[in-house]
Amino acid sequence: MPATSPIVLPIVAVCSIAMSACMAFGHPVLWSGNAIPEVNDHPVQEPVPQPTPEEQPDPVDPDAPQQVIIGEYEAISQSSDPGRRENIRLAAEAIDGTVIEPGEEFSFNDIVGNTSAERGYQIAAIISNGDVAEGYGGGICQVSTALYIAAVKADLEITERHPHSVPSDYAPIGLDATIVYDHFDLRIKNNTAHALTIHMEALGQTVKASITGDPLPEGRSVDATSHIISQYEREDNQGRMRQYYVTESFRVFYEYGQRTTRDLLSSDIYIIHEDSEVVLAEGSVEPSK
Repeated sequence: MPATSPIVLPIVAVCSIAMSACMAFGHPVLWSGNAIPEVNDHPVQEPVPQPTPEEQPDPVDPDAPQQVIIGEYEAISQSSDPGRRENIRLAAEAIDGTVIEPGEEFSFNDIVGNTSAERGYQIAAIISNGDVAEGYGGGICQVSTALYIAAVKADLEITERHPHSVPSDYAPIGLDATIVYDHFDLRIKNNTAHALTIHMEALGQTVKASITGDPLPEGRSVDATSHIISQYEREDNQGRMRQYYVTESFRVFYEYGQRTTRDLLSSDIYIIHEDSEVVLAEGSVEPSK
């Protein structure tokens, strides 16, 4: 056998090492970052986006009863003033859909705000010291009155309410509720276990208020009534002789149609003009009255 050249042995060793590296690690070209990706026959499942905490629906209370209308009243005025009609629409629209949580207090002035020209309210008839005047927002007291009577019939707690100085044509005497921004408010507290929702609907000179909430106890119904308890005459600050009616209004409770108890809501004094139409509740207040 011929003798191996001393130069050949190192070359053979280097080739052997190179072949071993290729077998172990693949082709040197594939050592770069441009390797051919491995094909996966199974499509990658994209994760389903989960709603954020703000998007999570409110949990449903399994113990909450199905809510129903628990109080309503429809106040109808004989006015034909277009400005008054627009004011009624704006105030009713502001309140419609308002939710009152348990223990929370609703404020008419907080929700409706100042009835200024900048907010779209128009000049219409208002009552000032027993006389008819004009001012922005005239007519919104029809909205507050409808809501007040609906809240009484829903057996809610009335924390603030003020009467007009004269009777209104859209409610029985003693059951109206006047509003003067930053002075007189209508406040209603949710004294039930679950949230309440106020619904207001204005159509022309008619306003309908309804409140949905937990049903009253089985067999119970609530209404309102008012009475004139005395009359008298006296001179006002301008020396004019005026006639006054003193009224009392009540929240009346019934059990299966039989009257059980009544709670005094208020005692009020009204100036009565000769042409005043005084409407009494006559034992109850119907929604269509």
